[in-house]
Amino acid sequence: MPAVSPLIFEALVGFCLVSALITYSLGIFVYAQKPGSTIHRLFLALMLAATYWALGEFFIWQAADYAGFLFWLKASSVWTIVFAISVHFIIAFTDAIPSKGMQRAFTLGTGLYLPAVLFALIGISTDWVYAITYEPGFGYVYLPVLTNPVCQIITCYYFLLMVWAFYAIYLSWQRAPSGRIRHQNRLVCVGVATVIVFGSLSGAILPLFGIHTPNLVFIGIVIFSVLIVYAIRKYGLFVLSPETAVAEILRTMPDGMVLTDLDGQIIAVNQSATEIFCATEAGLISRSVSSIIPDEAYGAIRQTFRGEVRVSDFELILPHEVPRVVSIAGSMVMDRDGKPAGIVLIIRDITERKASETALRIANEKISLLSQLTRHDISNLVTALSGYLAILEDDPHGGESGQYLSLSVGIVDKIIQHLRFSREYQEIGSKTPVWQGLGTMIEHAVQGLPHEGVDIQVRIIPVEMFADPLSEKVMYNLLENAIRHGETVKCVRITTEEQADGTLVLLFEDDGTGVSEDEKEKIFRFGYGKNTGFGLSFSREILSVTDIGISETGTEGEGARFEIRIPPRAWRYPE
Repeated sequence: MPAVSPLIFEALVGFCLVSALITYSLGIFVYAQKPGSTIHRLFLALMLAATYWALGEFFIWQAADYAGFLFWLKASSVWTIVFAISVHFIIAFTDAIPSKGMQRAFTLGTGLYLPAVLFALIGISTDWVYAITYEPGFGYVYLPVLTNPVCQIITCYYFLLMVWAFYAIYLSWQRAPSGRIRHQNRLVCVGVATVIVFGSLSGAILPLFGIHTPNLVFIGIVIFSVLIVYAIRKYGLFVLSPETAVAEILRTMPDGMVLTDLDGQIIAVNQSATEIFCATEAGLISRSVSSIIPDEAYGAIRQTFRGEVRVSDFELILPHEVPRVVSIAGSMVMDRDGKPAGIVLIIRDITERKASETALRIANEKISLLSQLTRHDISNLVTALSGYLAILEDDPHGGESGQYLSLSVGIVDKIIQHLRFSREYQEIGSKTPVWQGLGTMIEHAVQGLPHEGVDIQVRIIPVEMFADPLSEKVMYNLLENAIRHGETVKCVRITTEEQADGTLVLLFEDDGTGVSEDEKEKIFRFGYGKNTGFGLSFSREILSVTDIGISETGTEGEGARFEIRIPPRAWRYPE
C-alpha cells in the first residue's frame, strides 16, 4: 500500500475536526436568519448531520484498538442520511422534482430517506459495505467492499443520485436570470461538485489504487462551506433565494393564493386564502375549487381560460355566513415544456372597497337631491323675504313694520340653517367609512351634551362599527332629541342586542312621552319636526352610507325607542 506521510495524514484528520466546527456554526447561523423557512431548516439538518459524520470520522482515526475503530466506523454509517438530506436540500433549493410520481415518492420518503435509513442499518449491522484491515506500519484502515453486490448497489445509487442532484443545481444555475440568484446557484453548484469530487476520490477511486486516507469528502465540505459563506456575504444567499423570493412572498402576501391542477383540485394555498374561505390549509388542499367558489362563477372562470391564459377583475360574492365580495385574477401555470400544468388564482377581498364605492355613489345621489331641495326651499324663503322687505320699503313706519321685520329675521335664520345643514350634509360619504369604537362614539356624545337631571345609562358590548366618520353626530342627535322633545324624560338607556342572523341592534330608549304612530316615519323627513327638522333625517343619511338602518319602534306614552340595525359586515369585536 502506498505510504501517506504522517504530516499529510494528520492534516487530513484535522480537516475532519475543522469541517465539524465549520458546518455546525454555519448551520446555526443560517437557521437563525429565518427559522420558519424550509430551506433554512433543511440546511441546518444537513450541516448538523455533516458535523456528526465529520466527528465520527475524526474519532475513527483516534481509536487505539480494533474495538474502538469498529465502534466509530459503525457510528459513521449514517453518512447515507447525510447524502439524503443533501439531495433533499438541492431539490428544495432548485424546485427540481420533475414529475408527480417522483414528487409523491420524495414526499413519502420512499425514494430518498427510506433507502438511506436501510443502507445505514446495513452498514451498522453487517460488514457488507466496509471491511476493517490492519496494515503493518500504518494501523487499522477501512475499505469499501466493492466485490459485495450490496456495496455496489449503494455506491451506484448514491453516485447516480448525486449526479442527478448536481445536474439539477446546474440547470437551475443556467436558467436563473442574471444577477444575485444566478450567482447564488453558481456557487452552490460549484460547492456540490467539489463535495462529489472529493467524496468520489475516497469512496471509489483511491481505494482502487490501494491508497487509503481519512475521508477526503470533508475537504470538499469545508470548501462548500466557504463558498456558502461567500455567497451569503456577497450575493445574499438565504436572504434573496428562490424560496424567499417566491414561496415566502406567496405565503405572506395579503391576497389569497390558490394553486390547482388542470382538473380543479387544490394543490396549495397560502394563509390569506384560508382566512378568506374561513378554512384551514389542510381543509382546503385536495378539495375541488368548485367547493369554495360558486359553480356558475367557477365555470365562467374556466371558460375564460379556454380562450386566454389569464383572467382578471372577476368579481363575485362568496356565500359565507357573512358574505364577502372578492375579485379574482389568475393565469395558467406552464411546465418547463410550455404545456399547461395547472391554474393559479389570486383572490382579493374587496368587501370594504365595494362598500365604500356604494357609499360614495349613494352620497353623491343624496347630495344631488339635497341641492335640489335646498335650492327649492331657499328660493321660497327668499321670495317670502323679498315680499316682506317690499312691504317695509313701502311703509317703513307702519304699525305692522315690527312684525314684518321679525318675520324677515326669522326667514334669514332659516336660510342660515339650510346653508349650515347643507355644509354638514355635503360631508356625508366624502370620507371613506372607518372602523370606530361604538363605546367611544357614545362617550363623546354624552360628554358633549348637557343632560342635567337626565340619567344616561350605557350598557353595550365592546364592538367597533364600520360607518361614516360623522356617525358620532348620530349618537349626539339621538340623545339631544330625547332630552329636547321627550318632555318628561328622566332616563335614557343605551343597549345592544345581537340577533340570530348576526345583526347587531343598538337601542336608544327613554321614558318620555314617546312618538305617535303616524309620526314614526315622518320624523325622518327633511324639515319635519319642532326644531330644525334636520337632526333625524341627517342621522338616517349618515348611517345609510354603510347600510345601517334606523327606525322608531317605541310606544306613545311610554317613551321613544330608536333602533339602529347594524348588519354583520358593519360591526366586529376589536382585534
